[in-house]
Amino acid sequence: MSDTKDKSGLWEKMYDDIGHPSAVSIGESLSLIPRTVGVWLSKWEKWVVNGEESKRLTLEAIREKSSKIPEEKLTEPEPYVVIPAISQLSYCYDSEELRELYANLLVCSMNIDTKYHVHPAYVDIIKQLTPDEARWLMYLKGNINSVFPCIDIQRRLTDKEGYQYLLTNFTTVGIDKLVSKCDICAYLDNLERLKIIEIVSTAKINDEAVYEEIFKNPFYINTINSAYQHANSEITPKKKIFKLTSFGKNFVKCVIAEEGE
Repeated sequence: MSDTKDKSGLWEKMYDDIGHPSAVSIGESLSLIPRTVGVWLSKWEKWVVNGEESKRLTLEAIREKSSKIPEEKLTEPEPYVVIPAISQLSYCYDSEELRELYANLLVCSMNIDTKYHVHPAYVDIIKQLTPDEARWLMYLKGNINSVFPCIDIQRRLTDKEGYQYLLTNFTTVGIDKLVSKCDICAYLDNLERLKIIEIVSTAKINDEAVYEEIFKNPFYINTINSAYQHANSEITPKKKIFKLTSFGKNFVKCVIAEEGE
């Protein structure tokens, strides 16, 4: 039996055993619901159809990627990785970026050289990412051992005690890769929550020039200008750093493809 046929058969069986029957049964169940309720639930029927298409596209990507693995390196992926990963493909039917992460993770899990680097938590982490965050992680993988600049902007009213944060964890690192650039602070918060990156508020990069790109950013400038419209404001940028954690480095190695793959 040829290498291609063996791999194709493996993923066809996975699709039939895990994905297809459940989706069909949901679709058949919806067809038995009274018309009025069926109208309300029609969007879920659309989800079923689109979810099936998502699985098909991902499995096609897996076949192509796995064809580059030598036959002797192929191994069966662990059920605790492959089953939840394929089950979750239905939720990212409109995101090629997230499907790509699942495909890379599954291919990594069927290569004997890499399968033991695949942590079961990675499946749930992908589920908690936006397509923008997936694009941003592609940038970070290309700079996997780097330390990056980020800042907070604090405002203190001179006639009052205390201060408030106008921005937290703002950076321009990889921001050109994003569709929603103004959400970069939330992306850093989320990736820190998931232990993919570490934000260190007690350290900064000695080369002050790396922060200049942040200070020139229109979003930063607009935030500062708006703050100064309030009388008696003192604005202080607090310079910090962030970097991939060891867990995060391993995650991006498993789910982010190299350039050209």
